[in-house]
Amino acid sequence: MTPDPAELERRLATRTAELNAAHRRIDELLDKARSLRETKEKLAAIRTERDTLRASPEYRLGRKLIGPFRKLARAIGGKPKAAELPASPDYHAWLLSQRPSPEELQAMRDAASQLAAPVLISIVMPVFNTPLSMLEEAVASVRAQSYPHWELLVADDASDDARVSARLLELAAGDSRIRVTTLDRNQGIALATNAAIATATGEFVGFLDHDDWLEPHALSAVARRIEEFPDADLLYSDEDKVDPAGRFHQPFFKPDWSPDALLSNNYLCHFTLIRRGLLSALGGFRAGFDGAQDYDLFLRAAEGARRIVHIPAVLYHWRVSSHSTAGAASQKPAAIESGARALRDALSRRGIRGSVETVGNGARYRVRRAILRTEKIAIIIPTRDRLELVKRCIESITARTDYPNYEIVIADNDSRSAETLDYYKTIPHRIVPFPGPFNYSAINNYAVRQVDAPWILFLNNDIEVINADWLTSMAEHIQRPEIGAVGAKLLFPDHTVQHAGVLLAEKGTASHAYCHAAAASSENGGHLQLIRNYSAVTAACMLTRRSLFEQAGGFDEMELAVTYNDVDYCLKLIHAGFQIVYTPFAQLFHYESASRGRGRSDPAEGRILKQRWPAFFSHDPYSNPNLGWDATPRPGEAGAKPAPG
Repeated sequence: MTPDPAELERRLATRTAELNAAHRRIDELLDKARSLRETKEKLAAIRTERDTLRASPEYRLGRKLIGPFRKLARAIGGKPKAAELPASPDYHAWLLSQRPSPEELQAMRDAASQLAAPVLISIVMPVFNTPLSMLEEAVASVRAQSYPHWELLVADDASDDARVSARLLELAAGDSRIRVTTLDRNQGIALATNAAIATATGEFVGFLDHDDWLEPHALSAVARRIEEFPDADLLYSDEDKVDPAGRFHQPFFKPDWSPDALLSNNYLCHFTLIRRGLLSALGGFRAGFDGAQDYDLFLRAAEGARRIVHIPAVLYHWRVSSHSTAGAASQKPAAIESGARALRDALSRRGIRGSVETVGNGARYRVRRAILRTEKIAIIIPTRDRLELVKRCIESITARTDYPNYEIVIADNDSRSAETLDYYKTIPHRIVPFPGPFNYSAINNYAVRQVDAPWILFLNNDIEVINADWLTSMAEHIQRPEIGAVGAKLLFPDHTVQHAGVLLAEKGTASHAYCHAAAASSENGGHLQLIRNYSAVTAACMLTRRSLFEQAGGFDEMELAVTYNDVDYCLKLIHAGFQIVYTPFAQLFHYESASRGRGRSDPAEGRILKQRWPAFFSHDPYSNPNLGWDATPRPGEAGAKPAPG
């Protein structure tokens, strides 16, 4: 049967419409496929760019620097400004809050670019088989500096890992300020660093370990201090440690130049720079001191430096790792012995008779000076009644003192107790009566005039001796012509610290360093356990020379009758060119003015002291403006424990 032409036409039209719809659908699907392919290619390119960025040392360092800050921002809801960070006892969060903002860093870059004659700073970095990620982060921290006038001089000490040499060459090719010296054989850190120093052209040379970091404003801070002190030959900053997760901890807020602290450990450490002329004159690092080569260098540099400048800011992060002494110096006994040898060398150069002993389990030392002459020491003890206190004090002196030449002088201020007066009749010690109202300064001044001993030890009646060599430990320092007064480590009965030096503060008056810390504490660089300098020490146990005391006019009887007279005396000594020393090797219990209330400071006397010595209170060279980082009152500030005189 022949199909109807009309039906065929209808079927053809239907098929044509279906075919056209199918073509349109195919075109739509092809368009979607092309779009998906383009999107996929874009995503692949983005992923490639992302992976390249993530592989860069700058990104890895940045993640460690800002990652914790971002977590903190999420925790408090939003991205805070530094000033909005909540008060926290967490050091890591505090450090992040103190960092210059991006705008401030850019302002530093702009200012540095406008300098007519910028100081060029050479950073030297010895390298040996460094893990690539650590090496790249160290280099990235230099490249990120807001001060652009630097050169990074790397000495590859014949690394076994070929990737290290290859990566160093890549880094140098990417920045003309980076130069690499490759040694043909391993020579050790001292000689490798010398190889880098030999290529330096900067006016100052700074030292960076191959796995540590600099803060991005470190060199800007250095350049400002060099401009402020053009005769500076040696500069150093505060530092902390960084763990493998990038968390900062164990800050070390250092004092300004403290010669006795440097004879106790390498407290300069990181970040330190030396004028290249001085460094050349010293001959750089010396072989044979590996592990303590920087300590040996700093000891020698300190002897020739015109000025030593401290930058009170954390500019350096010391990585804690299995191959670093940042983790535990005691794990590297050879380095500790190298430090002791460097110290013995320094004593020999300086003509100091004495020995070097290791303290604790780290790179801390005690220079035990030979007593050249056992001068007579008059131990002056002001008291009034309270027999149980003065009796314990005297008996502990006579039972536990190995210094052979001393006398005990009791300055009695109107004792009325028959028991006390009877006790005086039974002891061989000298009693010097001082009648009248309590005036700590006048009592001691009078007692000094009654004795002829060349050395005077002021001692509170509520003191108890702990170790037998306490007085010898103090005498070895007062015999030094540059020392004006010596203080001791005083403990509360619970074995926490009562006194370990006196600190001054602009917002407060004077207070005791490390007060209430554990007696064995190693906080803040372990300086509680080391001989070091302070602006003052307490007269609760203070040794001085009679001649200096007389020249200074003694304690101030008129305006500082009860408190701060000892601080005033120490500041007079410093003003006259002498130094004050604290030794932790003279240990005594102090029951803190149990008899006469000298632990309570007099606000009026505090104001007088600050008016008399404004420069010391605006800047105590042996304190540090960052000591109150954890939101607790800084020593000397309102709320901190006052010095009891």
